[in-house]
Amino acid sequence: MTIALTGLRGSGKTKLGEILAKELGLKFYDLDQEIEKKIKTTVKDLVEKKGWDFFRKTENEVLTKHIEKINKKKKLTILSLGGGTIIQKNNAKLLKKNCLIIYLQDTPENCTKKITESNENHTQNTRPALTSQKTLLEEMKELYKTRHEIYKENSDIIIKRSFDAEKDVGKIIKKILAFNS
Repeated sequence: MTIALTGLRGSGKTKLGEILAKELGLKFYDLDQEIEKKIKTTVKDLVEKKGWDFFRKTENEVLTKHIEKINKKKKLTILSLGGGTIIQKNNAKLLKKNCLIIYLQDTPENCTKKITESNENHTQNTRPALTSQKTLLEEMKELYKTRHEIYKENSDIIIKRSFDAEKDVGKIIKKILAFNS
């Protein structure tokens, strides 16, 4: 089984997923990284060259193969999803059937701050634009408005994010234990 983390870009899916996997002694996967291994380029380059539709098709193929592989191994793993993965109905159905889905709920303002800080720590922005909004904050507000309910309705557990990753991982572990009892 897979514990899948969903939420807006910048909500901490990868960071918390890595910490959670370490705490629980599990294998961690990042769906975007798995996609990049398959396509041998960045998600940003793929989207710029072939468009979002092609990316979403590739994302579904990689997600489907990943879940099939994990189910065969019968291992518990942690998977960080892309922010738009679960908004695709075919992905949501696949995830709900095979995963415990945790929504890392965060505000557009906090996500914008975290993305900006992350971009400052890297030499280039590796994330493609998701909307036609002029600023990152406007984009994050639009995404929150269109995705929040989808995240909620497809999730088994909702964690309201703080700025303390360790504390949030503790909350996740408690909720997982309560969910399974």
